[in-house]
Amino acid sequence: MDLPLDEIKEIRFSKKRIPISPELRPIYRISLIMLILYLSSTQQKASLLKLQLFNWALKNESRYDRLLQLKKTKDFPIVRFDPFLNRALNYGVAMGFLSFNNNTGKFSLTEKGVEFVLKIISEDIFDEEKRFLNSIKKSLSDNYILTLFKERYPS
Repeated sequence: MDLPLDEIKEIRFSKKRIPISPELRPIYRISLIMLILYLSSTQQKASLLKLQLFNWALKNESRYDRLLQLKKTKDFPIVRFDPFLNRALNYGVAMGFLSFNNNTGKFSLTEKGVEFVLKIISEDIFDEEKRFLNSIKKSLSDNYILTLFKERYPS
């Protein structure tokens, strides 16, 4: 079959706006990651497992209590690991807000990230998330979360 490529003189593309949910935007996720690291992580460092768990909990209020009760119940929830979070982590590292330590396997805030998260905290945004993260504080360590995860899902 011959295509009439010789007859095509030009092709036009028109850019159309497509609404994207805020939760899918990388800067939204990067901001949440930085809030988790700053408000609820020891030394502003956290493993991917902890970030995924907190990301899961921050998706709706019904999960807040489940995470708050994790110390008492020791029942690790079934968490859907979100590929958008992984992408946001990559962007956060590329933008210089986050760094990744290959030896510890943890993400941490950089100086630039701390400056940015302090601006987020001072603004009237992410109020519900900030309230939740302040209530949980640094009570769930990476080691504790990993221990519960291994108990729930032994290899």
